[in-house]
Amino acid sequence: MELVMKNLLKIGELSKESGVSIDTIRFYEDKGLINPTNRSEKGYRFYDSYTSSVLQFIVTSKELGFTLNEIKDLINIKINRNGKCSLTLDKIKEKELDIDRKITELKKIKSALKKVSKKCESSKGDSNCHFLELLG
Repeated sequence: MELVMKNLLKIGELSKESGVSIDTIRFYEDKGLINPTNRSEKGYRFYDSYTSSVLQFIVTSKELGFTLNEIKDLINIKINRNGKCSLTLDKIKEKELDIDRKITELKKIKSALKKVSKKCESSKGDSNCHFLELLG
């Protein structure tokens, strides 16, 4: 067993290799995104080098706006469905639609803020703020 452990990374080593904090690694493990390859008799976690790639994938996917549940689905496509591009494409298209909805919503919010801002700019500096009057 000792020989096998030499090729594996302790959590601190994985953290340094991947650039992901130990707490985040534990969090991703709790969420089922990664799993230790092995544990020592004392309970130390050991990971293979593939886990570092998975962590980088998680970081990149988060930067692209994917949620942890969506990332878990993508990882499952890789592991359980041989990484079929058609399945991945469906997830990517869903994310694109989600982003389009968010952009539309943000544009509405920006428009409303501009209206409020114009009212504030056009009012006298010492008059009551129309926006704050919504508080009652």
